[in-house]
Amino acid sequence: MNIGIWGDSIVYGQGDSEALGWVGRLRKKLNGKERVEVYNFGVCGDTAVDISRRFRVEVDSMDPDIIVFAFGMNDEKYLEGEDTNNVPLEEFNKILNQLINDARKFTSKIFLVGVTRVDDAMETLKGNRFVNKDIKRYNESIKEIANAQKLTFIDMFNVLNPDTDLADGLHPNSDGYEKMFDVISKKIIIE
Repeated sequence: MNIGIWGDSIVYGQGDSEALGWVGRLRKKLNGKERVEVYNFGVCGDTAVDISRRFRVEVDSMDPDIIVFAFGMNDEKYLEGEDTNNVPLEEFNKILNQLINDARKFTSKIFLVGVTRVDDAMETLKGNRFVNKDIKRYNESIKEIANAQKLTFIDMFNVLNPDTDLADGLHPNSDGYEKMFDVISKKIIIE
Protein backbone atom coordinates (compact mmCIF):
# COMPACT_ATOMS: atom_id res chain seq x y z
CA MET A 1 0.00 0.00 0.00
CA ASN A 2 1.30 3.45 -0.96
CA ILE A 3 0.29 6.66 0.81
CA GLY A 4 1.13 9.98 -0.86
CA ILE A 5 0.94 13.17 1.18
CA TRP A 6 1.11 16.55 -0.58
CA GLY A 7 1.54 19.86 1.16
CA ASP A 8 3.78 22.59 2.49
CA SER A 9 6.36 22.99 5.27
CA ILE A 10 4.01 21.50 7.86
CA VAL A 11 3.79 18.31 5.80
CA TYR A 12 7.57 18.49 5.39
CA GLY A 13 7.96 18.72 9.19
CA GLN A 14 9.69 22.10 9.56
CA GLY A 15 10.15 23.11 13.19
CA ASP A 16 10.25 19.57 14.58
CA SER A 17 13.42 18.98 16.62
CA GLU A 18 12.82 15.24 16.19
CA ALA A 19 12.90 15.70 12.38
CA LEU A 20 9.75 13.66 11.87
CA GLY A 21 6.75 15.98 11.62
CA TRP A 22 3.36 14.30 11.57
CA VAL A 23 4.16 12.49 8.31
CA GLY A 24 7.34 10.95 9.72
CA ARG A 25 5.43 9.83 12.79
CA LEU A 26 2.84 8.19 10.54
CA ARG A 27 5.62 6.46 8.58
CA LYS A 28 7.19 5.27 11.84
CA LYS A 29 3.85 3.90 13.09
CA LEU A 30 3.24 2.03 9.84
CA ASN A 31 6.84 0.80 9.55
CA GLY A 32 5.91 -2.58 11.01
CA LYS A 33 3.04 -3.06 8.56
CA GLU A 34 3.86 -5.17 5.56
CA ARG A 35 4.07 -3.29 2.29
CA VAL A 36 3.08 0.18 3.49
CA GLU A 37 5.09 3.07 2.04
CA VAL A 38 4.53 6.69 3.02
CA TYR A 39 5.71 9.33 0.54
CA ASN A 40 6.20 12.86 1.86
CA PHE A 41 5.66 15.45 -0.88
CA GLY A 42 5.79 18.41 1.51
CA VAL A 43 7.70 21.40 0.11
CA CYS A 44 8.35 24.50 2.22
CA GLY A 45 6.52 27.55 0.93
CA ASP A 46 4.29 25.67 -1.50
CA THR A 47 0.80 26.89 -2.32
CA ALA A 48 -2.07 25.13 -4.10
CA VAL A 49 -0.66 26.56 -7.34
CA ASP A 50 2.74 24.96 -6.72
CA ILE A 51 1.27 21.60 -5.71
CA SER A 52 -0.97 21.53 -8.80
CA ARG A 53 2.12 22.04 -10.99
CA ARG A 54 3.96 19.06 -9.55
CA PHE A 55 1.16 16.70 -8.51
CA ARG A 56 0.72 14.77 -11.77
CA VAL A 57 4.41 13.91 -12.10
CA GLU A 58 4.78 12.94 -8.45
CA VAL A 59 1.58 10.91 -8.25
CA ASP A 60 2.57 8.94 -11.36
CA SER A 61 5.86 8.03 -9.68
CA MET A 62 4.27 6.24 -6.71
CA ASP A 63 0.86 4.77 -7.69
CA PRO A 64 -1.01 5.71 -4.48
CA ASP A 65 -3.69 3.77 -2.64
CA ILE A 66 -4.29 6.76 -0.34
CA ILE A 67 -3.81 10.46 -1.12
CA VAL A 68 -3.68 13.18 1.52
CA PHE A 69 -3.74 16.92 0.75
CA ALA A 70 -2.62 19.23 3.58
CA PHE A 71 -2.01 22.84 2.57
CA GLY A 72 -3.52 26.31 2.69
CA MET A 73 -1.25 28.24 5.04
CA ASN A 74 0.89 29.71 2.26
CA ASP A 75 -2.20 30.39 0.16
CA GLU A 76 -3.74 32.44 2.96
CA LYS A 77 -0.62 34.47 3.79
CA TYR A 78 -0.07 38.06 2.79
CA LEU A 79 3.23 38.59 1.00
CA GLU A 80 5.36 41.49 2.16
CA GLY A 81 3.76 44.76 1.12
CA GLU A 82 0.59 43.10 -0.26
CA ASP A 83 -2.95 43.52 1.05
CA THR A 84 -4.52 40.43 -0.55
CA ASN A 85 -4.02 36.73 0.12
CA ASN A 86 -1.20 35.06 -1.77
CA VAL A 87 -3.68 32.76 -3.56
CA PRO A 88 -7.21 34.20 -3.45
CA LEU A 89 -9.77 31.86 -1.88
CA GLU A 90 -11.76 31.44 -5.11
CA GLU A 91 -8.63 30.34 -7.01
CA PHE A 92 -7.58 28.11 -4.09
CA ASN A 93 -10.97 26.36 -4.17
CA LYS A 94 -10.79 25.83 -7.92
CA ILE A 95 -7.30 24.31 -7.68
CA LEU A 96 -8.19 22.07 -4.73
CA ASN A 97 -11.24 20.73 -6.58
CA GLN A 98 -9.08 20.04 -9.65
CA LEU A 99 -6.46 18.26 -7.52
CA ILE A 100 -9.20 16.08 -6.05
CA ASN A 101 -10.49 15.24 -9.53
CA ASP A 102 -6.96 14.34 -10.63
CA ALA A 103 -6.44 12.26 -7.47
CA ARG A 104 -9.64 10.29 -8.12
CA LYS A 105 -7.96 8.83 -11.23
CA PHE A 106 -5.71 6.93 -8.82
CA THR A 107 -7.81 6.23 -5.73
CA SER A 108 -11.08 6.97 -3.99
CA LYS A 109 -9.30 7.19 -0.63
CA ILE A 110 -8.56 10.92 -0.46
CA PHE A 111 -8.21 12.91 2.76
CA LEU A 112 -8.12 16.68 3.25
CA VAL A 113 -6.24 18.02 6.27
CA GLY A 114 -7.20 21.49 7.48
CA VAL A 115 -4.93 24.39 8.34
CA THR A 116 -3.46 25.06 11.79
CA ARG A 117 -3.69 28.36 13.69
CA VAL A 118 -0.68 30.61 14.18
CA ASP A 119 0.44 32.71 17.12
CA ASP A 120 -1.57 35.93 16.82
CA ALA A 121 1.35 37.86 18.32
CA MET A 122 3.51 36.85 15.36
CA GLU A 123 3.16 39.66 12.89
CA THR A 124 5.46 38.41 10.15
CA LEU A 125 7.73 35.61 9.08
CA LYS A 126 10.31 36.88 6.60
CA GLY A 127 8.04 39.84 5.84
CA ASN A 128 4.94 37.70 5.26
CA ARG A 129 1.83 37.98 7.44
CA PHE A 130 -0.32 35.06 8.57
CA VAL A 131 -3.76 35.90 9.98
CA ASN A 132 -5.91 33.44 11.94
CA LYS A 133 -9.13 35.04 10.68
CA ASP A 134 -8.11 34.20 7.10
CA ILE A 135 -6.69 30.81 8.07
CA LYS A 136 -10.14 29.99 9.45
CA ARG A 137 -11.80 31.03 6.14
CA TYR A 138 -9.49 28.74 4.16
CA ASN A 139 -9.98 25.95 6.68
CA GLU A 140 -13.78 26.25 6.42
CA SER A 141 -13.52 26.23 2.64
CA ILE A 142 -11.46 23.02 2.69
CA LYS A 143 -14.12 21.48 4.94
CA GLU A 144 -16.92 22.54 2.57
CA ILE A 145 -15.08 21.07 -0.41
CA ALA A 146 -14.49 17.81 1.49
CA ASN A 147 -18.19 17.60 2.33
CA ALA A 148 -19.27 18.39 -1.25
CA GLN A 149 -16.82 15.82 -2.62
CA LYS A 150 -17.78 13.26 0.08
CA LEU A 151 -14.22 13.08 1.42
CA THR A 152 -12.87 12.90 4.96
CA PHE A 153 -11.89 16.30 6.35
CA ILE A 154 -9.43 16.30 9.23
CA ASP A 155 -9.80 19.59 11.09
CA MET A 156 -6.57 20.98 12.54
CA PHE A 157 -7.71 24.52 13.36
CA ASN A 158 -8.12 23.98 17.12
CA VAL A 159 -5.74 21.04 17.60
CA LEU A 160 -2.66 23.09 18.46
CA ASN A 161 -2.25 25.61 21.24
CA PRO A 162 -0.33 28.50 19.62
CA ASP A 163 1.25 29.38 23.00
CA THR A 164 2.85 25.96 23.57
CA ASP A 165 2.76 23.88 20.38
CA LEU A 166 4.56 26.10 17.86
CA ALA A 167 8.32 26.28 17.24
CA ASP A 168 8.33 29.73 15.63
CA GLY A 169 4.77 31.02 15.85
CA LEU A 170 3.84 29.25 12.61
CA HIS A 171 5.31 25.73 12.42
CA PRO A 172 4.54 23.12 15.07
CA ASN A 173 7.20 21.96 17.51
CA SER A 174 7.62 18.27 18.41
CA ASP A 175 4.66 18.36 20.81
CA GLY A 176 2.52 20.05 18.16
CA TYR A 177 3.40 17.49 15.50
CA GLU A 178 2.64 14.69 17.98
CA LYS A 179 -0.83 16.18 18.53
CA MET A 180 -1.39 16.47 14.77
CA PHE A 181 -0.24 12.87 14.27
CA ASP A 182 -2.63 11.63 16.98
CA VAL A 183 -5.63 13.24 15.24
CA ILE A 184 -4.63 12.43 11.66
CA SER A 185 -3.58 8.81 12.25
CA LYS A 186 -6.99 8.00 13.75
CA LYS A 187 -8.71 9.19 10.58
CA ILE A 188 -6.36 7.53 8.08
CA ILE A 189 -7.05 3.94 9.02
CA ILE A 190 -4.75 1.30 7.56
CA GLU A 191 -5.98 -2.26 7.84
